[in-house]
Amino acid sequence: MKGSWTPAAFVVLSFLAAGPVPAQQGSVADTVHNLSATGPGEIRSLTETEVCKFCHIPHNPTAPQPLWGHRLSTVAQYRTPEMASGRGGRILSPQPDGASRLCLSCHDGTVALGDVAGEKSPILMAGAQRLNPGRPGYIGTDLSGSHPVSFVVPENLADDTGRDMGLRARSIIEADPDVRLDATGKMQCTTCHDPHSDVYYQPGEVPHFWVKPSFDEVCLTCHELR
Repeated sequence: MKGSWTPAAFVVLSFLAAGPVPAQQGSVADTVHNLSATGPGEIRSLTETEVCKFCHIPHNPTAPQPLWGHRLSTVAQYRTPEMASGRGGRILSPQPDGASRLCLSCHDGTVALGDVAGEKSPILMAGAQRLNPGRPGYIGTDLSGSHPVSFVVPENLADDTGRDMGLRARSIIEADPDVRLDATGKMQCTTCHDPHSDVYYQPGEVPHFWVKPSFDEVCLTCHELR
């Protein structure tokens, strides 16, 4: 069924990828999320040297947390994947919100990468002005082939939805130091991806910005084997 998902087809294997990168990237400055002129990726600014500026701004942010400075996408409705609803049923997952919505401000391809607050016009980029279909890192507005995001993880294992998803108890998930739900208990892009560190990336093995050394370690933090 189109839109169905399994843990093995996790979030966006190409999520946040934007070109060849070095093996160890413990600082955002060493990753393809460094869109400044000093960035290592194919896509980078022609002139701007500030690394953090493409995502964050100290004053008048477009979203208060985490002082977000990139212009947000105006897409009102994304095509979202199905998820378990309990007792074998399925529903469409929620629309992206929170950190996932911030990630999509670049990765849905509708906003220029250099369109940041405080600038009279978008910063000009080498490589591409925005992410387009077929380019690494492009997700688009059809999220139906990705892991659901922005849903609240059930607290109780007796909850039918939690059992249907094969989820571990929320207390177990929240005890993990790397795989993090947001402050409201929602699974977001940032649950599995750390936008500031890419130390575990291995082409074809571990996705970009993954929060643990292996693909399965992240999946099995939340899901039980069946």
